[in-house]
Amino acid sequence: MRVFFISFLLLFLSIGNAQRKVTLYYEANSSDLSPTEFKKLNDLIRVKDVKIQKVIGFCDLRSFEIYNDTLANKRANLIAGFIKLAMPYQNFEVSYKGENFNKEKVLNLTRKVEIHFIIQSTPIKKNELANQIKKAKIGDLLVLKNYNFYDCSDVIYPESEEIREELLQVLKDNPKLKIEIQGHICCTPGKDEEEIALKRCLSTYNYLVSNGIEKSRLKYKSFDATKPLYKIPEKNEDEKKANRRIEILILEK
Repeated sequence: MRVFFISFLLLFLSIGNAQRKVTLYYEANSSDLSPTEFKKLNDLIRVKDVKIQKVIGFCDLRSFEIYNDTLANKRANLIAGFIKLAMPYQNFEVSYKGENFNKEKVLNLTRKVEIHFIIQSTPIKKNELANQIKKAKIGDLLVLKNYNFYDCSDVIYPESEEIREELLQVLKDNPKLKIEIQGHICCTPGKDEEEIALKRCLSTYNYLVSNGIEKSRLKYKSFDATKPLYKIPEKNEDEKKANRRIEILILEK
């Protein structure tokens, strides 16, 4: 397996129509999406009640300003065209910034298209995880329902963001609670040579720590593909997705 370091952020807040963003990255001098980046776009337009607000194209400094502006504009319009084809009812702004923006130090992070959007759907039922943890005993292992990752990645699905936020809130509301974060992969039995399951643990661990949870309350452990929910090889994509997960072990309450 090849690990794709997908650098995008989806902020799914529990209330309101807060703006979120997906970022698609490109190779130098290209307006074509890689299969991985195209999957990100495809996953976004499949999210229920998504409303696209604007699409912005960017470029790096590898060529002349006119060329860079043209390429940034082409990237933005191609993505906008795909969205309008798939979602003809959407109306949104399309623009480009070429090379005229505050750039990342790493060039390949400046070759991008940003898609800004909101989710208009009613929030999912809250407190389900809180109730699970309240009833759990020390030593209980809990599967985080719908907390799943893209294939070969430590990036969670859009619908999983709310679950992660709920986990954070539960830890804030229960200062004595300590957990072990356990990571899993799909598809390939045995040892995970690229340590994707471990990266999934760390992405969750780092999210919690960066939002105020003390490190002393968290542990993490990778189980690779040794404990799948569905037997490997899985029968379909839904089973694969379910196996790409995080579980939490209750250490103290």
